[in-house]
Amino acid sequence: MRSKLRLALFGICCLPAFAQLDSSTLRAKLGQPLHQETFRMPTGFDVIVDYGTGTTLVCKLKVPAMMPRVEGKISNGTDLKQRMYDFLADLVPASERGKGGQTMQFQSGLVSMRTTEYENVTVSEVQNDAEPENGTITINFKNAGCETH
Repeated sequence: MRSKLRLALFGICCLPAFAQLDSSTLRAKLGQPLHQETFRMPTGFDVIVDYGTGTTLVCKLKVPAMMPRVEGKISNGTDLKQRMYDFLADLVPASERGKGGQTMQFQSGLVSMRTTEYENVTVSEVQNDAEPENGTITINFKNAGCETH
C-alpha cells in the first residue's frame, strides 16, 4: 500500500516535467519558426520584425496604430496615430517605400482596414473602433524571400 502511494506521488510530481513543450517538439509538429525579433521602444511600445527565410532582410514590421500616451500630456487619438505614422516614416522613409499607389479602405461594423500599396511595401492599418488602442499598423516588404509573410 505504501509503495503504491509513493509511486502515485512520484507520478504526480514528475508529470509536469513530461508534459512541457519545448522548441524541438514544436518544430516537429509545426515546422520551422519565423525569424522574428521584438524591439522594445523607450516610448513604451514594441516593434515586431519578421525576417525572410535564410536572410536578414526585413519582411514585415508591426506596431500599434497609436503611439502610447505620455503621462501628464494630453493627446487625442488623431495625434497619437500621426505620431506613430511619423515614427514609421522615419524608420521606412518614402525613398524606401517607393512610388505611392492606390489606397483601399474596408469597413465592417466597428472594424476597419486601410491599405496603401507602394512600389516596395504595403502599409496596412487595422482598427477596431470599440478598442482603438488595440489597432495595428503592418508594413509588408516586397523583398525576395518574403513571399510567405
